[in-house]
Amino acid sequence: MFGSGACSFPIGSKVRCMEALLGDKENARFLVGTTSLLQPNQPLCSLSQIHVLDYSSTVNEVFVKHVYPHEAQVLDLAPSPFAKDLLVTCGKRKGEAVVATLWKMENVDDDGDIASEGDNPLKPLVAVAELPQQKLPVSKVAWNTGDEHVSAVLASAHGTSLRTWSLENNELAGQDKLELDLSLASGSLGALRWDPHHTNYISYTLGSSIQTWDTRSKSVVFAIEDAHMQTTLDIDYNPNKPHCVVSGGDDGKMKFWDLRHARKPLLTLSAHTHWVWNVRYNRFHDQLVLSSSSDSTLALWRVSSISSAPIVELDEQDFMSESASGADVVDTKIKTYEEHEDSVYAVAWGVSDSWIFGSVSYDGRFCVNQVPSTEKYKILL
Repeated sequence: MFGSGACSFPIGSKVRCMEALLGDKENARFLVGTTSLLQPNQPLCSLSQIHVLDYSSTVNEVFVKHVYPHEAQVLDLAPSPFAKDLLVTCGKRKGEAVVATLWKMENVDDDGDIASEGDNPLKPLVAVAELPQQKLPVSKVAWNTGDEHVSAVLASAHGTSLRTWSLENNELAGQDKLELDLSLASGSLGALRWDPHHTNYISYTLGSSIQTWDTRSKSVVFAIEDAHMQTTLDIDYNPNKPHCVVSGGDDGKMKFWDLRHARKPLLTLSAHTHWVWNVRYNRFHDQLVLSSSSDSTLALWRVSSISSAPIVELDEQDFMSESASGADVVDTKIKTYEEHEDSVYAVAWGVSDSWIFGSVSYDGRFCVNQVPSTEKYKILL
């Protein structure tokens, strides 16, 4: 894909979460969860929903593959990295606590010709298992992406505790539990992210800090205090360099860390004018990082100096020259994307195409953009 045009699609409801369908390696497919609450005398289509959206680079257009009803507001979702029909959601019904449920998306690979299915095109979501209630409600869930055969495949955040779970024969079983010492840190658990290089490590945000828990030793092995001004909102692991993470916070900054030497960040970028909701490494090219913000924008960054394979900036004079060096390539914002008009709550790289990415704002606008071809050439050549 070498074009540069953006593609947008209106969901039609408020949205807080979106992810790429990691288990589908053949399609540019995204899941979007809405936050509508069913009111008396409203039709079924007024329910919260899980939208399965396919992007076609051939025509630069987004198509609705399926729409699944979800009776509770979708506050978080986590598709399985191993099975494309499995999905965990954190859902909240009016007046009730948030509940995490493992679902099977029926017929997710069938052609979803919405127009031909009449007035009720909604597909069924089949409940497989529900995470047992803890002392505090669940707020986040995360799949262990390192190996589908690890004992703990899921983690869940419950205010001041972290739980891990195994999944066998469609049954969830509790594994380990971490109770946070709030005398040492304030706030509650926020973002969760398993370490792709060490399947027994899981990192989480707690107030302004970032901590990493070892599920084998049952101990916190890394800690970054005051990573951001007041609240660290998101983290992501570098897919190619162990122990390296990026964080985004309420100070509008994006920071890059080596967890082993965390007294100061490797790199700090003034990313946005307001909160940074999401930060995401490209899953193959760790020179490329995305950030999204409540300033209604998302940004694509080049962080060559701390990547596993610094890109080389070439011009006509040194295109064929062996003297071309990546030493002069700066860490910079490649492009700001301004298609949204509300807080951009989520951004995700495509799975089948590593050069595209989706984003969604609170007002329900879903957009697909792509890495500019000039930047793509710098990486590939």
